[in-house]
Formats: sequence, structure tokens, C-alpha cells
Amino acid sequence: MRKKALFITGFYFAAGLLWIVMSDRLLPGETALQTLKGCLFVGAAAMLLYFVLQNRLAANQRHREDKEKADLMYEAVFDNVTDFLFIAHLPEKNAPLRFHKWNKRASEWLGEKGVRPYLTFQELSSRTWEKEALLQQHRILDNKQLTFDWEITDDSARELPVRVKTTKTGFSDSQVIIAAFKDVSAYQEAVHNIYELSYYDRATQLPNKDFFVRHLQEMDTRQNRMVIAISFHHFRRISETMGVDTEHRAAAATAAKLQSVIGEQEALARKNNHEFLMLLLPEKNSTEQIVHALDRAFEKPVKINGREIFVSFTAGITQDEDGSRKADLLLQQADIAYSHAERSNQRYGVYRPGIEQEARKKYELENDLYFAVERGELFVMYQPFVYGNKSEIKGMEALLRWRHPVHGMIPPSTFIPMAEENGLIHQLGWWVLKEVCREAGPVLKRHRNWTAAVNLSSRQLEHSGFIKKLPDLVHAYEIAPHQLELEITERTMMQPDRMLPVLKRLKEYGFRLSLDDFGTGYSSLSQLKELPVDTLKIDRSFIEDMNEKQKNAAIVKTIIHAAGNLNMKVVAEGIEKAEQAQELLAMDCFYFQGYYFSVPKTIQEFSWSREA
Repeated sequence: MRKKALFITGFYFAAGLLWIVMSDRLLPGETALQTLKGCLFVGAAAMLLYFVLQNRLAANQRHREDKEKADLMYEAVFDNVTDFLFIAHLPEKNAPLRFHKWNKRASEWLGEKGVRPYLTFQELSSRTWEKEALLQQHRILDNKQLTFDWEITDDSARELPVRVKTTKTGFSDSQVIIAAFKDVSAYQEAVHNIYELSYYDRATQLPNKDFFVRHLQEMDTRQNRMVIAISFHHFRRISETMGVDTEHRAAAATAAKLQSVIGEQEALARKNNHEFLMLLLPEKNSTEQIVHALDRAFEKPVKINGREIFVSFTAGITQDEDGSRKADLLLQQADIAYSHAERSNQRYGVYRPGIEQEARKKYELENDLYFAVERGELFVMYQPFVYGNKSEIKGMEALLRWRHPVHGMIPPSTFIPMAEENGLIHQLGWWVLKEVCREAGPVLKRHRNWTAAVNLSSRQLEHSGFIKKLPDLVHAYEIAPHQLELEITERTMMQPDRMLPVLKRLKEYGFRLSLDDFGTGYSSLSQLKELPVDTLKIDRSFIEDMNEKQKNAAIVKTIIHAAGNLNMKVVAEGIEKAEQAQELLAMDCFYFQGYYFSVPKTIQEFSWSREA
């Protein structure tokens, strides 16, 4: 660069000197001074020219170097950016948008397509978007910048979702379109996975509750709808005993059976581990037909890993006949109908107006039951049982009562199942035992041949701590263990493998055992010999019609005879007439309990409780 400047300057200086010298000789009369001036001027001009040329040439060199660096940087960025970059000259009117340059990333993905001299926007587009490509091209040309979602394809017809950002700009003295295609397949997959997790159950591939509710909300509200909440029993037990995988397979098999019940326009969803939701169209199926279809679907067991598993269920049904109810209300009504069916030990429950008030009252009672003891609302009443035709008192049965401050007397048949369901039975049962020992203890100490019978729940017997504390309780109140008779029901003996060891242990402690309401449950006369019970109580349903129905009398006589052979005491419950007692005496039954002898009373109301 410097040599070039020196060469040009030297050439100018030599040419200037030659011109001055030659002109002086050709034009005589000029002085040597003038020649010197000319030489000085040429020299000064040559110096100035040198510096000007030096700066200009240096600036040009820097510009070329900067341009080369910029080009290298552009190529590096263009070819190494992760997005697909395409460049196209701005086309003439009605001409297609042709990309003449694209980066290395795009060329690698396009395959053989990437070696073409140019690609139109339509050729890049997938078949799904091919028809809209021309319209989209007009949008690109009409906007300085535009962002949109699209789908492109390579030489093997592989499709790729992209987000495209186009920019119209000047480049190398011409107008160009620069398009950046961003691969959004991973993003879309993540969105899809999130959607699946949010709205679908993986084990059954069914929609979940949220999706079901949204579907209900989007339906034509004029369309009649029936919603069923169906809960399958023992899914947790399947998980605990056979593993989570088996539970998932059982859920999938259950879902398949439910799918066979619904039609194309109807829907099925999984609410949680053991509950499903069904949307049916009542104009296609009546409630009876749907119930029959569900029963038929689950007649046979589901098969999991070569093992047959029976599944049972309880269902709540609600119907929206005029399409006026909101989705959340329909689900709430189906749940209320389900709860009602479960409380009633029925397989199906159908929603009806007023049922929610019953459910609300039950919930309020359950909640109030937690505070009943500390508020002094619970108390114990006693009904004596007598011996022989002289009606000699031989003991009493303790009966728990609840006086609610708002609803009055709540029957045990209402609140005892509540306590068993929510686990409060342990607290209530222990309170009753302590209260009986406290109130009846003095009477039992005066009458050592009397007993006090207390009802026990199977839940109490299953609690290991209960058995251990019982001997200490009677000892604290100075009551002999044989004076406390623990009454169990036939339902308790549904699981003899678990209950028999517990009952035998109670017998070892010296407590008496009584089987209550015999004849109404699961026990048979042949099973009596296996039970370590001392007393058999014949249910009042056999006593009521004994005088009118010979069959009842025959059953009672058979029970008395069988119990006598096993050295068991027999107590007949529900005696309301003298004739009943007389007939039972003739059958060799000597212990009676019922309103004929005494209504239930508090301990203080009996004269014998006040004896010194």
C-alpha cells in the first residue's frame, strides 16, 4: 500500500520536474529562480499527494478487511445458527417467492431438496399447508415483519412444525426477504405431554375429570344428558396385595368394559384411582337399560396376567332432562346419588330432589358426633333381662343414646354406622365401656351373679390396644370380668380367621361373650360349635310373629335346642306380650328381654340401682 503511494507520488514528481526543466530550456529568458520555485511546488504537491494517497489506500484496505471479516462472520452465523435461515429476492408481482440461499442447518435437514438452486415457499411447505402457501406468501410480501406457525417437509416427505419469522429488508443494493424457520417439534411435544398429563389418565388412556367437565360445559345445553359416577371396590386392596402394575391393568380392563356400554356420542373419564365418570344420552337408553348393561358388563371377572379378578361397584346416577344444569352441578348430584347408594348398601342410587338435604344432614350429624361426648349429649340407658316366670333380674344390656340439641333423639341405627365409617367407633365404644363400669359397677358389685351386656363393633375387636386395656378397666372398677358380657353380631363372624383368635383371647381373660340378633345374619347352627360364645340372643323378628307363624316357632325351638346342647344360655329379645314369654318357657327358654318387662331407662331410674 505504501509502495503504491510512493510509486504514484514519484511518478508525479519526476514528471513535474521534467516538465519544469524542459519548459525552461524551450522557453529561454526565464530565470533559475523560477525553475527552483517550480521544483519546490512540484515537490510540495508530490508530498501532499503522497499523504492523501496513503490515507485513501489505507482506508480502502481497512474497508476491504472489515468487509471480509463481516462476510466471514455472516457466513459463520448463517451456517451455524440452529434455526433454518432462507433468503429470497423480493419477487415481481404475481411471481412466486423463491429462496436462493439457505444455511447449512437447513441444507442438512432438507436432504436432496437442499441441493437445488432455489426453493419456492410452496415447495418447502408440507402437503397439509401446500394449498395455503400462496395466500401465506402474499401475507409475507405485504408485511415488513411477520411471525406465524407453519409446517415444512424434506425430500422424504418428513414433516416438521416450525415457527416462521420473515423480515423484508435491503441487502446488497436489493430488496430481500429473510425467513427464519424455528423447529418447534420439541415444544409441541412438551405441550402435548403437558396436555396429556393435565387431561388424560395414563393407565387407562381415558380423559380425566377436568376434561370431562370441560366436555360437559361445551355440549349443547339443549341436549339431554345423564351423568353416572361409578366407584369400584377393592382397587386399593389389589394395589396392596398384587402391586401397582396389576391395579393399573385392572383399571384398564375395567375401562374397556365400561367402553362397551357407551355409544359413539357418549363419554367416559377416570376421576381417580377407583372412580369413573360416564356421560350418556338418555334418549338412547333408559336408566333401567343402562343399569342392566352395566350389570351384564361386569358379570364376568377381568383377566389380568392370567388371573381372574372380580370387580364390584356402586354407582350414582343423575339425569339432566332439560339441559339446564351446569357441569359442576351434574357431577355433584351424581356424587350425592352415589353416597346415598353406598349408605343404603345398594348398588345404584338415582338422584332426586331433596336427597342433598339428607346428605347435608348426615354430614352435619357426622361432624356433631365428634363433639357429642365432650358436650354431654351421649348417655347410656339400660334394659334388664330377666329369668323364669318370676321375672327375676339377672342383668342388663347397655344401650347408647344420643340426644342432639337440634334434631332430638338420634337412633343408634343412624349414628353407629357413621362412627364405624369415620373411625370414631373406637372412642365411642371405649367411652360406653367406661360409663357402664362407672354407672353399673356398684350394682354389679352388690349382685355378683348379674351381668352387664355391652355391644361391640368388629372395628373395636380389630384394634389391638382395645383387648389389652379391657382387663385393666374392669379391675379399676372392681368388676369381675365374667360380669361384663361383650355382645358381637353375626356380621362380626364374616371373617372367622381374624375374629376367632380375638374372641378366644377375651374368653381367656374371663369375659363372657354373647352373639346378638342370631338368625338374621351369616351364622348357621352348624357354625355355633366353633364359636366361643356363652349366650345366644334370638332376634326379635322371630319372636314377634311366633304365636301366629308356626315356622318362626319351629326355628326358635330349633335354636333353643341347639344352644342347650352346646351349654349356651339363650335370651329371647323383643318380648312384648305375656303369651310370648309363656310359649318360650314351654320351649325351655328362660331368659327374656323386652318392653313387657321394662323399657330402657337410665341407671338412676331403676330402684335396684339405689339399693344400699
